Amino acid sequence: MDRGDITLALALLVGVALTGQIAGLVESAGYEGLGSLVWPVGYGSVVLAAWFVWIRPMDLGARDPDDTDLWGPDDEQTDPDR
Repeated sequence: MDRGDITLALALLVGVALTGQIAGLVESAGYEGLGSLVWPVGYGSVVLAAWFVWIRPMDLGARDPDDTDLWGPDDEQTDPDR
């Protein structure tokens, strides 16, 4: 993990904790309906942020048949005594 991953994970953790705190404060102030709205908006924004930063940049498409298979068997001969 690099520094950017740690920063993003911390931001997501704060986003989840902050959503819970804001919802609790709003509901304790007597606005139960607004507090119920804070949960999906807060967590939805955290999920969107995670998707936008982590999942969207991934290349999930089909691979090109001309590419070499990095995870396939090796073509090199190995020592049978090992």
